[in-house]
Amino acid sequence: MDLFEAQTPPTPMTVSDLSKKIHTVLDARVGQIDVVGQVNKPTFKHHWYFSLTDGEASIDCAMWASKTSGVEPNGWKPKQGDQVIIRGRVGHYAKYGKTQMYVERIKPATQEKGDLQQKYEALLKELREAGWFDEANKKPLPTYPRRIAVITSANSAAVRDVIETARQRWPAIPLLIVNVPVQGDAAAPAITKAIQRVDNAAESLQIDAIIVTRGGGSLEELWSFNERTVAEATYAAKTPIVAAIGHESDISIIELVADHRASTPTQAAMILVPDSSELLQMVDHFASRLYTTTRRVIELGAGRIQQMQHQLYGVMRDTVHQKVRFVAALNEALSAKRPHAVLRARQERFMQGDAAFVATVTRSLRTRIQRMETLAGRLEAIGPQAVLQRGFSLTQDANGKVIRSFKEAKEGQEIVSVLADGSINSRVECAS
Repeated sequence: MDLFEAQTPPTPMTVSDLSKKIHTVLDARVGQIDVVGQVNKPTFKHHWYFSLTDGEASIDCAMWASKTSGVEPNGWKPKQGDQVIIRGRVGHYAKYGKTQMYVERIKPATQEKGDLQQKYEALLKELREAGWFDEANKKPLPTYPRRIAVITSANSAAVRDVIETARQRWPAIPLLIVNVPVQGDAAAPAITKAIQRVDNAAESLQIDAIIVTRGGGSLEELWSFNERTVAEATYAAKTPIVAAIGHESDISIIELVADHRASTPTQAAMILVPDSSELLQMVDHFASRLYTTTRRVIELGAGRIQQMQHQLYGVMRDTVHQKVRFVAALNEALSAKRPHAVLRARQERFMQGDAAFVATVTRSLRTRIQRMETLAGRLEAIGPQAVLQRGFSLTQDANGKVIRSFKEAKEGQEIVSVLADGSINSRVECAS
């Protein structure tokens, strides 16, 4: 039965049966063939995987290790951009639904590289020597861009990936989609003009970053991003540019000149668009730290206030006690200086002085009386009366003058002899 002949009614078959039939038809109708083309995106490990392209079309190739072992001993190994001739069979890989060539032999078609690869390497060398790839010339990416311009095909899977990633990470981020062709002759001029126009209007449109992107493809399909005009516009732009062209293994000139290279459109969006969940976690973390710090400051402040209150209470208490003692001393001093208190004090001093004076006078009088009595006794003991009492007499003239010597008496003079119990009048008859 021919797979391509119509069946009425068609009989349903499984996917596995269909894949087997496709493989059988390809193997039978195409068979073993030689194909010439340019090596693109090679992965040479145990087995070799690469694609073969001629600028218009591309086909994936696989060469098993059992076949590659006969290539390298000849001192040659294919690399990106080499023109080669391969021999193999076209098959259909049922597991992934993929049509590819299973290569049995590979050899260089010419000693020269493909034209595009030569142009690529020449421009790469020139711009590297000019310093266009240096990290010192890279502009820093904004942490929180106000708006991002995306230069790509508006109908591509790349723009959908950027939009979806941006919406998941930060739904409020504004995106400006700039539609340009991303392959063909018109692509490079359109991309160059778009970069220049967006960069010139970046300030007025609040654009803080630009993404230039497209999905994977062959060297020919990605070639517009290797053109000098695109590299010059990217290098001259004042707005930071993130370039994500093709797959991770594809490295275009614009990606090396740009301020940052992303492996995929999704990664480009992830690089520029903040993750709202991470920001919320950051806000929660800082809020928690702020709350903890504020509480600690309040607790420390409350402790200090309480300590200061205790200190203030102690100082006030000591001050009050000191003032109370001072007031009491003043009151006591004032009480001592009041008139009735002064009078009482002076009365007390007067009474004390009067008593002392009386006692002193009494003692003085008593002493004097005792002395007088002593003197009186002594006087009495030696006085005339006492002498008269002992038998002596006192002679006086008529005038009462004491006659102490006979020489003072005159004959015929009347004298008086004073005795202890009386007196005797007599006349002097003779004085000798």
